[in-house]
Amino acid sequence: MTAGRPGKRSASDAERTRGAIIGAALAAFAEQGFDKASVRDIAREAGVSHGVLRHHFGSKMALWTQVMDQVFDHFANYMVPLFSSVNKSASEEPPLSAAESFRKVVCGFVDISLQNPEYTRLFVLETKGEGERAEYCQKRFAALHEAIDGLFSQAKEEIPALANHSNDSFFYCLMSLTYFHLVFPAMGASIEFPVDGGFSSKRDMILGVLLPDFISV
Repeated sequence: MTAGRPGKRSASDAERTRGAIIGAALAAFAEQGFDKASVRDIAREAGVSHGVLRHHFGSKMALWTQVMDQVFDHFANYMVPLFSSVNKSASEEPPLSAAESFRKVVCGFVDISLQNPEYTRLFVLETKGEGERAEYCQKRFAALHEAIDGLFSQAKEEIPALANHSNDSFFYCLMSLTYFHLVFPAMGASIEFPVDGGFSSKRDMILGVLLPDFISV
């Protein structure tokens, strides 16, 4: 046996363990809320002991922070590269227009939200009130939202539907349309939201409302 393999295996095992714990915690926090979620139940669901969970994360709040970071990083890892895509040099791949980059940002937000409804439930739960957790969510969201501002301003010059919007008002409408049926599924069905149409049809409906002159496949 060559040297180093046990260490590599241990690091890989530790990463898998952390991933399992974060996944179980995400489900618990989204379903029950922070206060009602049990750390011992999370450990049990992840297939580890309470001591192992404490070893990796220390406290319930530290675990929650890791969960929220994963949620916001998922959005950021998709969206942030698009913010600078309109500024590529001519020697690189042809840059996307501001309008196309912005459409991709909107599609990414909708797709990630619809494919991960627990993200929405958790975000809504944690931003209803005040306190440390709400402030943390607001800070992470604000950083991502503010990063979009420059791209929005450029896209506004190319997309007529954005003429009467600010970055804030557009994303208020986007979040309302995207989150409504996730937070109120029965009501969403009653107003003929295309619940059974698949993610693409939901996305197309949202784009059709917000960007009616700029829908591309």
